[in-house]
Amino acid sequence: MRRYRDDDIKTKRYGQVFSGERLGELLVSMLPQNLSIKSIIDPMVGKGDLLKAAYAKYPQAEVVLGIDIDGDVREKCSNAVPEAEILIKDVFKSDEVDITEGWDLVITNPPYIRYQTLKSNPEIGLPDGKDLRDGLIHHILRTKLLDDRERRLYLEISRSYSGLSDMAVPSWILCASIVKKGGYMAMVVPETWLNRDYAMPIHYLLLRCFEIVAVARDVESAWFKNAEIRTCLVICKRKGNEPIGSSFSDTVLLELKSGIKNQESLVGNMKYKGYFGYEAVTQIIVTKAICSSENYSSRIIPAVELFPGLIGKINEQRWVREEDKVIVEDSDFLPNEIREIVNNCNGVEYESLEAMGWSVGQGLRTGANDFFYAQLLSEGTVSVVQTESWHDHRIALSSDNVRKAFKKRSDINGLVANYDDLHKCIFYIQHQVRQADYYRLTKEAASHYTIMDSDLDDYITQGESFISPSRKKPFKELSAVITNEKKIGDEFERFWYMLPTLRKRHVPNLCISRVCSESPETIFINQVLGKEIIVDANFITLWNPRQRDQLITFSLFNSTWVKLFLEIIGTAMGGGALKIEASHVRKIVFPKIDDTKKTELESIGKTILKNRNMNGKIQKQIDEIVTSSFGDENRGFVSRQLEALLIKKVEERTGRKTDE
Repeated sequence: MRRYRDDDIKTKRYGQVFSGERLGELLVSMLPQNLSIKSIIDPMVGKGDLLKAAYAKYPQAEVVLGIDIDGDVREKCSNAVPEAEILIKDVFKSDEVDITEGWDLVITNPPYIRYQTLKSNPEIGLPDGKDLRDGLIHHILRTKLLDDRERRLYLEISRSYSGLSDMAVPSWILCASIVKKGGYMAMVVPETWLNRDYAMPIHYLLLRCFEIVAVARDVESAWFKNAEIRTCLVICKRKGNEPIGSSFSDTVLLELKSGIKNQESLVGNMKYKGYFGYEAVTQIIVTKAICSSENYSSRIIPAVELFPGLIGKINEQRWVREEDKVIVEDSDFLPNEIREIVNNCNGVEYESLEAMGWSVGQGLRTGANDFFYAQLLSEGTVSVVQTESWHDHRIALSSDNVRKAFKKRSDINGLVANYDDLHKCIFYIQHQVRQADYYRLTKEAASHYTIMDSDLDDYITQGESFISPSRKKPFKELSAVITNEKKIGDEFERFWYMLPTLRKRHVPNLCISRVCSESPETIFINQVLGKEIIVDANFITLWNPRQRDQLITFSLFNSTWVKLFLEIIGTAMGGGALKIEASHVRKIVFPKIDDTKKTELESIGKTILKNRNMNGKIQKQIDEIVTSSFGDENRGFVSRQLEALLIKKVEERTGRKTDE
């Protein structure tokens, strides 16, 4: 997968981690053997690994084209596929992608470059986000391959996709627009693409205009050495532009573990009914086989269930056709694997966090932790703190300028953060300024500030001139810090060392680590008036003013149901970590339970709060309550299945056996 590396600025800007020949061979093995392929294109060809594999499978192709913006890959690509024409140009401004009938096969590994990196880079010719969107819209307006209805759909999506998207979003739209009717698109994607909110326009486009034939998941991150996340391979066949209601076609979902690899291929140890390796893959997909072994499994799911996040939010998207909104009345977001477990439990209603009165966000991001964080040694009217290593001094300052903070999971033991247990603090300066800065204030602002303590004044002055060896800039010039300044003309209202006013998301009631090594844990932030705890951006935060609901949801969020939910929809990272975003947490729904059961959960929450931790007995009590809605005849089965699937998921992600 093309992902950038920190030690190579060019690779970083282009999003290049090249696919590799073995991945290309696996991807094309997922395509039918007997296709009449006359034209093949890789619009982001890189070294040509995918194009080479495609041409090897379909040597009858008469037109073989590779395009890439990086001129340095031309020679490698030409050597890999001598029969192909290789063009060095911006594919979004290329006339060559438009051929009269469209391409029989579009195969590529789009560049998954973060939106922050999509800036103009004239020295290497990388377009910025605006250039990409403009080029894509121009292409859609001029192509003859799309009919009027399709063109309107593509234009609406192209004009509306999030500015926070990575470069793959416009790349996918471009690729989809050049496939002929009945032709195929074969793509390499990070697994996050199945649940990223910014990828929803692509999910919608695929469901409307393509049959999603097969998806193969790299369950144990075995395909790329340096990839940060797991990878999927996706095979789609273009159809007409149809309502989603008519697109509930079956998709083959292959899950492949590392043990299936050998020295010859990524599936060299795969066996299925007398077929081996790539041939086994082809047969499973062609026959839509349901099968499993120690190192792989194949399931058949409705294509629409690949994107439950889209279905759960489809009514909110302005680019969605009215005819597609009626299919999701009262729809709940349930990951397919959980849905399969509870499928036979009829009449169960689900409740979202929003409906339960909760808000979800992220903790406080300072933009320069080395400056804003310190160790709190003592507090009173005057507090004493130990600053970070770049300064490394004890300083005394007014307690008005420090707040206790929960920065890392290791700051506490157990599941409860109490004020007295925390020893980290942030400099939270709102009403005082340095003496030199007082005379730089507007007249109005000056009436609201006093002069700060001399130790804090000296600390800020040293921080203003200190240049971090890793960041190469003073703290005040860092992108997330410089926005703290507020000016009117040449006069100031706020200075760089003043963090923004705290919001509810910064002083929440519950939080979850954004990166987890084991199953996600939910921590209770024991907020006390006048002694509020600030929670760092290392955590996803949740807040609700009602104390009873805080205790109920604290119990719910430490259930197997929620842990599994997050395990499925979170992002598996390199090294076995699980990354959780606020968007993941917002998608969680719970089986509705009655008020009596909620009172039981409240009591359990109080017990955990008192003990600061939970044991297997409490876990079982919570899980029994959560699954009670499935009925006495089903709850035991559902609980066992949820627990077994959670163990399986954690083992797959971490590569370690879980103690049962």
